[in-house]
Amino acid sequence: MEVTKEISSFILERIGGNLAVNKATGEIVYTDAFFTSIYGDLMGKQAKEELSWLEECPALSEEGKAVEWECLDMMTKKYYKVNSGLTTVEGVTLEIHILDDISEYMSLNRDITKYMAFFKKLSAFQSVVLSKLSETVYELLPMLCDYFKAERAVYLLQREQNLDITTYASKQYNNDRIDLGKGNISIFETKKAEEIAVGSMTEEMKKVFVENGSTEADSFVILTSGDVSGQRFAVILEAGKKLDRDSFKESALVEVVRMYVENGILHEKLVYNSEHDSLTGLYNKGKYLAMQEDTYRNLDSIAIYNLDVNNLKKMNDTYGHEMGDKLLIKAANSIRKVTTNMIHGYRMGGDEYLMIACNVSEEEATTIKNRWEEELAKLNTLDDGIDCVIACGLVWGSQGYDYDAMFKEADALMYEDKKAKKKPGEEIR
Repeated sequence: MEVTKEISSFILERIGGNLAVNKATGEIVYTDAFFTSIYGDLMGKQAKEELSWLEECPALSEEGKAVEWECLDMMTKKYYKVNSGLTTVEGVTLEIHILDDISEYMSLNRDITKYMAFFKKLSAFQSVVLSKLSETVYELLPMLCDYFKAERAVYLLQREQNLDITTYASKQYNNDRIDLGKGNISIFETKKAEEIAVGSMTEEMKKVFVENGSTEADSFVILTSGDVSGQRFAVILEAGKKLDRDSFKESALVEVVRMYVENGILHEKLVYNSEHDSLTGLYNKGKYLAMQEDTYRNLDSIAIYNLDVNNLKKMNDTYGHEMGDKLLIKAANSIRKVTTNMIHGYRMGGDEYLMIACNVSEEEATTIKNRWEEELAKLNTLDDGIDCVIACGLVWGSQGYDYDAMFKEADALMYEDKKAKKKPGEEIR
């Protein structure tokens, strides 16, 4: 059976297109229906003027040897695989170009490549998150900023009447606490990937977000939220231009984040009440004694901040213990602002507080103190009639330090600072 004619017809009419160009003149001497349907009548025209993608053709030098190459035609938005070669017909050397439209294949290939890259990235993210499941939210927020390309990440946790807000941006943490009373936060009802404008938040929340670098015009996108053992939580990311919104659609990724948060909440709840001061939410003296015995004596370096609130007795005697408690809470809030997984804040009892910074340089220790003082100054601008004055003694030491001696020195420095901050006639106690 002779089928040569039928095969040739099939190739010419149904697979790609065929083009012949006079090598000497650059003139098109043959096109088939494929070219005509896309580019119109090309006969006699200059090939490279009409078909710009021909500029990408490799050099053709050996007659009878085909060269395979690929090109993108910007006019038609098509991607072609091209076989080109030289042949001589009646003494004229011709460039023969046979095109195959592989646009759909390339589109599929790009999608596959994109998804392969995503799953590789997701796998790496899952591995890191799962390895840190027992660690704090301070480990999670930087990972989320990096993965989702977010400028700011915020973790919200409602504990009874309090809302704790941890903000991470520019490699710095801010911690805030809002007294909700009997109120509630609508943000916990918001669905995943929905946006919440800072300007639409409650006044107290809005104030926290603005103080931490956002504007009322900024928005945040809900990554995940939920309820664990009576405690409500949400993780939100700032909706900046670089935010990778596509990753919000990946349920496996969001599930990993939710699992991390829920695990952390459950782990913390088991020990929270035993380790935290009920009034201020800072660590209590029992937690300090355990850390002092097991951790604080064996660091590469340590900074001890001995803190004492001035005028608590006067506040209690003059305005009552409720105002005294508000003074203590304001003091704790100034400390909370700078705490991280490496900077710990304690209420030791009464008006005595303590901060411990682990493995920081002497310069970093001073920077932490300066930032704490700035946060206290901001809190004292509130129109609540409470002027919170805190004496501080800071001592830093490197490996080989004598912890007990350092603690005593920090206490002595705090007492000197307390005397310096007392007004004439005020009792020092």
